[in-house]
Amino acid sequence: MLKKTLILAVALAIALSPLLPTVFADSGSWSTPVATAAWDYDYFRVERLKLDADTSGPYAFNDAVFVVKTAESCEYPDLCEQVDLTIFKDGEALEVASVDDSVTDAFWQTAQDGRFIYMIPVDSDESWGTMYEYDTESGAIATLAGASRSDNGVAFMTFATDGDRIYTSTLQTDEDSGDVESTLSVYDYGSGFERDDFTYTLTAPWQEIVDVQDGLALVKFQFEGGFEQLWIVDQTARTMEAVPDSWTEPGADIVGAHYLSDGSIRFFRNFRLWSYTQGVDETPTDAGGAYLSWLIDVEDAVQIVGDRMAYIDDENGLYVSDVDGVHKLGVASGGIFNLTEDSIYFQNQDGDYVGYNFETLEWDTRSFHVTDAFDDILVGVDEDGNVWYENTSNGRLLNVGFGGVPVLSDREHAYWQGEDGNIYEATFSPLLDLVRDEVEAFSAYDSEGIYLVSGDQMWLIPSEEVYFTWFDSWDQVVEVSQATIDVYLETSDYEGDLKFAPGTRVKTVSSERVYVVGSDYDLHWIVSETVADEIYGSDWNQGIIEVNDTALWKYGKGVSVTSGDDVRTI
Repeated sequence: MLKKTLILAVALAIALSPLLPTVFADSGSWSTPVATAAWDYDYFRVERLKLDADTSGPYAFNDAVFVVKTAESCEYPDLCEQVDLTIFKDGEALEVASVDDSVTDAFWQTAQDGRFIYMIPVDSDESWGTMYEYDTESGAIATLAGASRSDNGVAFMTFATDGDRIYTSTLQTDEDSGDVESTLSVYDYGSGFERDDFTYTLTAPWQEIVDVQDGLALVKFQFEGGFEQLWIVDQTARTMEAVPDSWTEPGADIVGAHYLSDGSIRFFRNFRLWSYTQGVDETPTDAGGAYLSWLIDVEDAVQIVGDRMAYIDDENGLYVSDVDGVHKLGVASGGIFNLTEDSIYFQNQDGDYVGYNFETLEWDTRSFHVTDAFDDILVGVDEDGNVWYENTSNGRLLNVGFGGVPVLSDREHAYWQGEDGNIYEATFSPLLDLVRDEVEAFSAYDSEGIYLVSGDQMWLIPSEEVYFTWFDSWDQVVEVSQATIDVYLETSDYEGDLKFAPGTRVKTVSSERVYVVGSDYDLHWIVSETVADEIYGSDWNQGIIEVNDTALWKYGKGVSVTSGDDVRTI
């Protein structure tokens, strides 16, 4: 992807132009994506999005969720290296045209300082294009730097970011010898310093900045004959130093090279993991673990998040590398795993879907493989292709669809590709955030009363209407002896009649006002049809329980609900 075709007949070079203050990009605006079909359920809605047949994704990098397709601007699509990008956030979509296709490369994303930054190239005698940053918090797109052309350049290769600095790699023709040489430049767009060319001496036909930390650029060069080598280029000291013994065999590759926070470097050379600290180690040391799997694409065998890198060997052994060394966590069935900021998820050799939290050092097991997380919301897929949603705060678990790996753009929206090749969007109701305790229903063989028990509390269920806001069927009632009921009544705090479950919509026969019962068991007025539609969907007026006026006297009045976000606080 990064090995761009070199048009040596063109003598061009790059300079980074001075910037105006950060501005919004004018390449598109947020809008609601169009759906070709939709399905409404009690707590979520699924839509099949109207996207072109060649759309790929969804991808999730640096907190951004997006899909891509071959750019419409491409004259020759099979040779084109530009894509049209669609970003998803809060149920809306933003289209950005003609983006460099490096945005779909996981290793390139590692070099972007944890931010979602991309380039829009242009075919111009004066400019290579412009770098932009998408702010995942605000949804804004800002211009970072414009890449202008000058006389002795050959090709633009790649770029990486470190704080307010953009490091670029290009090829240019030496004015004296005529040799094509590698050039690294930096521009500090925060302070407005001019562009700084800090190296241009290696005659390497291809180069990639794989990471930058504290002014040190880690660069992978490829020389004639297909040999690769890692170099550390110090922009401040104006020095270049090859990483010793990083020279590969012809056609072999250096994979996953990156800095750790302690200044050390980890990288795979010839499928083996190595560690190197400049100024400390004479040569790289074997980092331990096992050989990287050569049976699958490297993008599927390695994941990097911060200081941690997870990878599998040829027997699907799962390893995690960090500042403390390399640790084997088990066997990932099928070689499938997912590394997040604080956890790793995989299916172990016993067939269990497990997760390990690096902070708490605890394992957990669930019914699906977790593929993405947003705060306390998890999504994933099981071996049958069922897509799952889980709220870890209250235990809500839903099967929401069928298809490939789902990702979360925010806590209310998930995206995945179905087996039919279409992209699907699930919108989750804020009602799923309401806390509901674990409960059980009991009745005596010789009594008509049904009781709900939760922890050390107990309630009498006063009506069928109330019962079915807590349970799905009568089969969930456990029949016991009256003596057992009496023991529960003696040992539990009896709270009287049970109220409607949190999330229930209710109104009286004499009023048009619709209320939702909160986790506090108070009534919260839904102030308008617009708000009701946001929370429940277009069929918001279905399933409302209508009771006589006196039935709601025992409920307190809570704050009004003016938006979906209000539901999470009641």
